[in-house]
Amino acid sequence: MMTIVATLLSGLLWLGGSGLHPVAALTWLAPVPLILASVRIRPRTALGATVLAWSIGQLGMAGYYLDTLRLPVPAVAGVLGLGLGLAGGTVLLARELLLRGRTVTAVLAVPSLWVLGEYAASRLFPNGAWWSLAYSQADVRPVIQVTALTGVWGVTYLLLAVPIALAALLGGVRRTPVSRLGSQRAAVACLLALLVGAGAWSAWSLNRSPETAAPLTVGLVALRQPEDGLPIDEPAGRDLLTRYAPRVASLADRGARVVVLPEKVFAVTDSTLPLLVDALRQTEARVVVGAVLRRAGTAYNVALVLDPSGTVTTYTKQHLVPGLEDWLTPGDEALVDGRFGVAICKDLDFPGLVRRYRAQGATVLLVPALDFSSDGWLHARMTLVRGVENGLTVVRAAGLGRLTVTDPNGRVVGEATAGDAELLVTVASTTGWGTVYSRTGDWFPLFSVALLVIAVGGVRRRSATGGSGGQRSTMVTAHRVRARNRCG
Repeated sequence: MMTIVATLLSGLLWLGGSGLHPVAALTWLAPVPLILASVRIRPRTALGATVLAWSIGQLGMAGYYLDTLRLPVPAVAGVLGLGLGLAGGTVLLARELLLRGRTVTAVLAVPSLWVLGEYAASRLFPNGAWWSLAYSQADVRPVIQVTALTGVWGVTYLLLAVPIALAALLGGVRRTPVSRLGSQRAAVACLLALLVGAGAWSAWSLNRSPETAAPLTVGLVALRQPEDGLPIDEPAGRDLLTRYAPRVASLADRGARVVVLPEKVFAVTDSTLPLLVDALRQTEARVVVGAVLRRAGTAYNVALVLDPSGTVTTYTKQHLVPGLEDWLTPGDEALVDGRFGVAICKDLDFPGLVRRYRAQGATVLLVPALDFSSDGWLHARMTLVRGVENGLTVVRAAGLGRLTVTDPNGRVVGEATAGDAELLVTVASTTGWGTVYSRTGDWFPLFSVALLVIAVGGVRRRSATGGSGGQRSTMVTAHRVRARNRCG
């Protein structure tokens, strides 16, 4: 019964603490019931409970994967399998170390397994760092400041280290009062170390006064549109253009010096592009509009930058959505003009791409995007995290998601749900050298390799208090004897 309750409780906590609309506090608690139960049951049972719990936690994503993203079943199975492997490995590794009394190693080293799993997925799979527990904390500004030091990997680490420490503190997994007290003291020490370390960094990040450029007034507007753009020389496309033009002009008249429209609003060719430029160009504002550009039999997902001087610059999306955008050809070059960088939607799922923008001097990212209605919050917050990682202001207009303006500290300066919406926001952007993460890159996953070696080594070594296998066998036998006595 204990195992059943722990499985259901962890599953429900993962269900609420992950997915498209996570409750941040639940993510921290989800592994605790499983770890508490795991030290009192066989490894095989603990693994089965973890597999079931994680599967429950992913129920809310099944429809999104299959219906919205239209992923093939093998791809969905791969995503689910990744989570199952990381959850199962984390619980079993923590169990073994806690049974041996290696509480510090369990708390500080075991989370590296999940970190490395997420990092490997970001490098090997075509979706970048899209799959991470860290985004569940995107609205918790003190927590998300850690990404400016470590990237998302540091937040994932904390999301596993804290529950392992809580389980060690609550579980009393050692047999004698003295050893139990020692384990609990070690857990408290680890929790304090994590709190002081992460808390000090976050406090400094939130209270520092970086150099800022002159305030910038930006406008965003998104009207209802299809997913793949309306041809501008057809009636529906011309109608949409005539509705966008006065909205863009109004934002410019009210002070906007940059106006951003969504991704793939229109479909244009070299011959019809002047119609779009003539209708949207403003003499006082830079306009960024997403379009499908067809040229010589090839289609590109582009952002057209209409400069007040009359020039038109084209950026081509580098990271296309697998399956849904296979008919498009990707680009391979960044677009940075002074402090402004231009990217499109899924490009911001890739931390390395955004770091390169920051290295080239961009401090403001202008991002036409699309999204799907159900993932509007999640994708907007992933973009927010990229901004905190690199010290960037991000101006993002999603045609089927949300319009957002976020600052380098993760503050949502302005937000509206797309459909027939606009924003006019004044925001300051930073200058200077960026963040530790933007300068050093993915150092934390490399550090996690060393931590994982320590964790695995701790399982293989005999504990200092009398042997690993013998102690575990004695504990399991003791539990069985007590169970028989209760039954008798």
